[in-house]
Amino acid sequence: NLVAELKEEVERLRSIQECEREIDWWSSTLPSLRQRQQEAAPQKAENPQPSCHRAERGGLRDAGEWKRVPARGGKRISPRPPSPAQLPLSNRYGALECEGLATEDVGEGEAPSRGLPRTSQTAPRITTASTKKKRRVIVIGDSLLRGTEGPICRPDPSHREVCCLPGARVRDVAKKLPGLVRPSDYYPLLVMQVGGSEIAERSPKAIKRDFRALGRLVEGSGAQVVFSSIPSVAGNSTERGRKTHLVNRWLRDWCHRSNFGFFDHGEVYTAPGLLATSGAQLSQRGKRILGHELAGLIERALN
Repeated sequence: NLVAELKEEVERLRSIQECEREIDWWSSTLPSLRQRQQEAAPQKAENPQPSCHRAERGGLRDAGEWKRVPARGGKRISPRPPSPAQLPLSNRYGALECEGLATEDVGEGEAPSRGLPRTSQTAPRITTASTKKKRRVIVIGDSLLRGTEGPICRPDPSHREVCCLPGARVRDVAKKLPGLVRPSDYYPLLVMQVGGSEIAERSPKAIKRDFRALGRLVEGSGAQVVFSSIPSVAGNSTERGRKTHLVNRWLRDWCHRSNFGFFDHGEVYTAPGLLATSGAQLSQRGKRILGHELAGLIERALN
């Protein structure tokens, strides 16, 4: 058993070394490629609002309560007493996701549209224990984490967890996180890889607002928090690249001001064959590199 464990450890260290060499090689060769792409690609205007955004604004203004229309002629029907408040209808699975788009781009000083009701909800607080014990590691994020569980959890499966939420946005992570952190955890490490699923559809202002809300959720919880940058995607989508650069630059400065950790992927995933053009999926090679990147980050943070 000892020989088998040693062999497995040697193989793991060897694969980490190969991935580190590959990352170093791409880091040294990609800046020139990135510069040529930026010089050749034309600037594009920002994407207009989605059609569901426009439809939602117009539809909700015209929406109203049901009214009773009396029949022409005949006896008058006495009016019924007013009906109780309408039952709130919601889709917990997010099929009507464009419902929230109508207010996400409203500025801090602007008033929301007339027909849109304002909802106030308080996010649950995250609490941890002060009794010293072995630390837990929780890596949570969007579809990029799919297939990275092996390198991350193998060193300590009982105290490491990867929570992959396909298509998740920053606010989805904020909803899921309180159920993952236990009140009995001592100084847990929270690594968040999120933002890539929404960078093409939402404005940087809305994404920053959700990151701030997530920061308020974990602030003062007694956890060590690290935010990973949104990976840059190869291709001709200069608008997506511009928004990714803006959010990552803001995220780095915000993490430093808020005493959160920040892990920068750099330009590694703009290499051909590592990340899909949509930015939502990784190739097998890309998953291996991301898994070892996050595993190395965890080792450094725990030590």
